[in-house]
Amino acid sequence: MTKRLKKTQEQVFIEKVIEWYRRWGDHDLPWRATKDPWKILIAAIMLRKTTTKQVMRVYPVFIKKFPSPKELSSASESEIRKIIRPLGMEHQRSKLLKNLAEALIRKFGGSIPKKKDDLILLPGVKQYIASEVLCVAYGVPEPMLDRNMVRIIERVFAIRSKKRRPHTDSYLWKFASSLIPKNPSLAKEFNWGILDLGRKICRPRNPKCSECPVKTLCKRAFR
Repeated sequence: MTKRLKKTQEQVFIEKVIEWYRRWGDHDLPWRATKDPWKILIAAIMLRKTTTKQVMRVYPVFIKKFPSPKELSSASESEIRKIIRPLGMEHQRSKLLKNLAEALIRKFGGSIPKKKDDLILLPGVKQYIASEVLCVAYGVPEPMLDRNMVRIIERVFAIRSKKRRPHTDSYLWKFASSLIPKNPSLAKEFNWGILDLGRKICRPRNPKCSECPVKTLCKRAFR
């Protein structure tokens, strides 16, 4: 009889997050129901410094009006501002979105690049957004290391970044990468599970530890 190997803490963590996401995750978000890199990129840009609820007010209208970089690059900033006003900071956002579309036309012929080095050269695109596009649109098993994932990693595994902006910490990126399943579908589910878990349960303040699927693994929960 073959002896079953004991699962590591990391393996159990990954399985529990995916299982929780399948039951409780936000599956109806339109940018999670597509592999179109443009739609995924726009959602990621919009979700910065605002809520999912606010983005849902704007995103469907925006995508219908600007289904590709070509249409957005031809629009005026005032036209863009009218649509995205509910997000706040519409002047900065409209300029950024137009610059993004123009850069995609100028540098990549309107296509969304498939390499991280190319993506992070685009206006408004940092490592997290580049990883999200690669993972969700192109099936590359990349970690989507935002503040939610940083917080969960620090709490569950008692890993504390020394950087003022932990989501830029190369060590945390390396650790997060080790958690990502190689299967593209599982990688997406894990990343989305972490995002939703951080927003709904493992919140910055007053986390709902009693409802957390990984509470038995969490170093913070047993302090």
